[in-house]
Amino acid sequence: MTEKKEVADVVAGSEIPWATFFEGIEVKVLRACFATNTYTLMTRFAPGTVLPRHKHFGPVEAYTIQGKWHYKEYDWVAKAGDYVHEVPGATHTLHVFDENTEPTIVFFIVQGGMALLNDDDEVFLLEDVNMMVERYRDTLEYQGDKMPDLLD
Repeated sequence: MTEKKEVADVVAGSEIPWATFFEGIEVKVLRACFATNTYTLMTRFAPGTVLPRHKHFGPVEAYTIQGKWHYKEYDWVAKAGDYVHEVPGATHTLHVFDENTEPTIVFFIVQGGMALLNDDDEVFLLEDVNMMVERYRDTLEYQGDKMPDLLD
């Protein structure tokens, strides 16, 4: 007999470590659902951060907690308290403003993964829930931190 899961679980965010993927880019993976290829994460970006241009295979939801950012290809700016919904197939370049005086923190729910593109729009990396969890685990291990249990 399998153990019955609770209808709702609480994740103590303070107990989930930040993983430094690159200088100025930190991530906390809060949930990984392999059945739906979905991951939920908090990101903390230093001022001036630019992510590679990328194309999403599924919808993405983003809620800005602190700071401001935008996609270079669009006219809007997301500030603290703003919600962004991206449709499958959206392709863009995330940019955090240089003049931000503190890190920008964004809560993301990514479904379906994405392809990171080079300057010629060729795919140089595919990222899905498996890759995100593996990168998070490897980075935490390198930092000397323990991998948390991810809700599924």
